[in-house]
Amino acid sequence: MVAAKPIPNTSTRSRLVGAPPGRRQRDQRQNELLDAAAALFVEKGVVATSIDDIAERAGVAKGTFYHYFQDRTAMLEALRKRYSQHFADAAQAAMEECRSGDWHGLLDAWIHTVLRQYVATYALHDAIFHDPLVSQRCVMSEEAIVQSLVGLLDGGMQAGVWDMEDPVATAVCMFHGLHGVVDETIATCADTTAVAPKLSRLFANMIRPS
Repeated sequence: MVAAKPIPNTSTRSRLVGAPPGRRQRDQRQNELLDAAAALFVEKGVVATSIDDIAERAGVAKGTFYHYFQDRTAMLEALRKRYSQHFADAAQAAMEECRSGDWHGLLDAWIHTVLRQYVATYALHDAIFHDPLVSQRCVMSEEAIVQSLVGLLDGGMQAGVWDMEDPVATAVCMFHGLHGVVDETIATCADTTAVAPKLSRLFANMIRPS
């Protein structure tokens, strides 16, 4: 996944005419636009989707789009950021269900959740991260989902359960490994449910018991 860049600052228009009042309404309208864009990007691709298309799908005037995003590039970056944050939130919720101090269980929960979310949403992932005309080199350590794994690995080290040279590099390697294995599984139409146990064993070999 590609690291999201900050959305360009549009604060010069302090009062956005036509934008719903209140933070909650504004967030709701922004998410509706992002939902519309996500569906269209999967259906048509990023490059083939116009701002007019997005506004029409969201049921708003084209001018409303510009109350929330400077341009289509800014929307794409926001959509990528939301996608990564969704993974991190889902992983966090799953880990909160684990027993306190069960670091191996926490890692397994992270693996299973990220795997499940990726299998369910890879069409959107491919559209917003792998379109050849919009893809770019990323800084994986800045992604919310990778940062959640870094925190988990670092916590296990602090607890004296694991020992590794560099939690950030390990997390990046683990994420790319998971990404590659799942893509291979999807491409070969293999059973995705068998992937998580394999990844758990592979990851266990990457982190030495303290």
